[in-house]
Amino acid sequence: MNRLIFLLFPLFLQLVLSYPQKLQARAYCRFIHQQQHIPIEIDSSQVKEYYNKAKEIYRSDPKEAQNIVEKGISLAQLHHMSEMEVDLLNLKGVILLKLNQFDESIKTHFEVLKKREALQDKKGEMLSLLNIGNVFNKSYDPDQALIYYLKSLKIAQQINDAPNRTNIQLNIGNIYAQRALNGTEQKPANKAIEYLLTTVAYSKKNTPQIDLFNSYILLSYLYLKVEKFNLSSHYTDIAVDITSKKKDPVGESYARINRANILVQEKKFELAKREVSIIKQIIARSGLKELNEELSGDFEKIAKAIKMSNTALVLSDIDSASAESTKNSELIRTKIREELREKYETTKKELENKNLKLHNEAIEKEVKWNRSAWLWTCGFLLIFSVLLLLLYNKHKLLILEKRKVEFQSHEIEKQHASLIQADHFRSRIFSVISHDLRTPIANFNALLSLTKIASIPESEIKSSLVSIGQEVKTASKMLEELLVWSSQQMSNEQIEFATISIYDTVMQSVQLFEDRIRLKKLTVVYYIDKNITVYTDGKRLEFIIRNMINNAIKFSFIGKPIKINAKEQNGEVIIAIEDQGSGIDEIKLAALRRKGRIFSTLGTLEEKGTGIGLMLSQEFAERIGCRISISSTIGLGSIFSLHVPM
Repeated sequence: MNRLIFLLFPLFLQLVLSYPQKLQARAYCRFIHQQQHIPIEIDSSQVKEYYNKAKEIYRSDPKEAQNIVEKGISLAQLHHMSEMEVDLLNLKGVILLKLNQFDESIKTHFEVLKKREALQDKKGEMLSLLNIGNVFNKSYDPDQALIYYLKSLKIAQQINDAPNRTNIQLNIGNIYAQRALNGTEQKPANKAIEYLLTTVAYSKKNTPQIDLFNSYILLSYLYLKVEKFNLSSHYTDIAVDITSKKKDPVGESYARINRANILVQEKKFELAKREVSIIKQIIARSGLKELNEELSGDFEKIAKAIKMSNTALVLSDIDSASAESTKNSELIRTKIREELREKYETTKKELENKNLKLHNEAIEKEVKWNRSAWLWTCGFLLIFSVLLLLLYNKHKLLILEKRKVEFQSHEIEKQHASLIQADHFRSRIFSVISHDLRTPIANFNALLSLTKIASIPESEIKSSLVSIGQEVKTASKMLEELLVWSSQQMSNEQIEFATISIYDTVMQSVQLFEDRIRLKKLTVVYYIDKNITVYTDGKRLEFIIRNMINNAIKFSFIGKPIKINAKEQNGEVIIAIEDQGSGIDEIKLAALRRKGRIFSTLGTLEEKGTGIGLMLSQEFAERIGCRISISSTIGLGSIFSLHVPM
């Protein structure tokens, strides 16, 4: 890294010294070209930055976005960047609509349309016509909006633009629907329904990503108007489902208000009241007080219809005086739009290069500031680079030392934990050994003492010897299991993986317990496919299965079956051994599931055990990547399952 810095330093120094001269020459060249009104190629990043910033914030702060876009338009016009100018003007029209400055928005969109027509940009023309239609639609002039939507739709069909075609058709369908809902005849409603159904079908086929909620809610209102309540209810349910999943309180409230209207029409007044209550709860949770005010008329109308049992009330929208006032207002706005459109055709471009001199002075100041900033920055970077190199070397050494210490600390912690666990385990083992070995020896010693001091009947001696023999057998089995465990611990025997047949392993293990099976009159039922194999350590697998079968025999009631099942499931082979015996309660079951826990219980014929076998099985299962699961029901039996990865 040192060599690299020394090699690059001369090049770096040359760049530092030459950059201010290049920057000054570039500014002078720009100044000369602007004075002569000759267009030059400049870096468009600043204009794009204005555009992106305005586009990012116009929904949250339209005023600031308007100021930014005006700056971008001025800079684009100054440097004859026609494409960026069109994009910025289009964004300006959208921002003006956001500010409800409808006249200025339409004027701007017509200007954009004219430029796009000159560029023969068909898609741009379509979008401009769509934007003009949106402004008319928002400013309550649906007739004019429909004219421009239809023009835009025609171009969208020509250029095969499916997403925009769907959006335009949805807007047209909304206008048809609003007309039908404001009228009294059913024919416009049927026409609107037909158009919306066609649009929905087209969207599902060609643009499934577009949200059709508004169309569904309009269809529900239209079907309610034509008194087709089943279809109205169907589309209302769809709209409610969509808005509840999207967590859209406004949309869900409008969908549910229509559901309440349907319920009133069907004279289900209690359900209608409940639906209104749900809407009010949604509005309360969302904190949208304006929505509550907007729907207050619907609430009153539904309450009045329920009170008067007059189902016709919910189908009325506005009274005649209000409708006439709205109509007159829309006529006035339509007239103003026409005058503005005619006036626009005679207007000329007002923005020229009147600020050229001020702009050039700003460029000179910018060059001087940039030169000073560049020199200071380069000096700082040079010093910083040297310090960084020194710190890097020191930091690298510290990291290496830290990693060594952390690794050693981690190893010590692991060894400490292992030693503590091993010590606890040895303590438990010695406790079990001392108890289980002392018992038969003590009993045998007591028997010998009695034979010395008293005459004991032969039958009693035989009975005592049988009992002592059983205890010795239990202790012998415990020692055998301990020898298996200790050999694994002491010799670090390697795990030898091989392909093992589950059927053969189970059958070999069952043969070892034939005498005990006959003694308890048990039957073993097999549900094992002979072709099932696993890739694991054969010795440990056999030990685990043998221990599970031993437990099943030990805890089975006399004459009951033992079911052994093996199946492939979710990438593993599950070997399940089910007995019908005494079962295990929840407390003991929780103790058995804890790792390293030694737990012994008498069998159904008072068979004793050591509890070490299951503990060893769990340890072996973990070493070969398997796990043991246990489920049990008191009085019904237990299922021990071994999960072996395939």
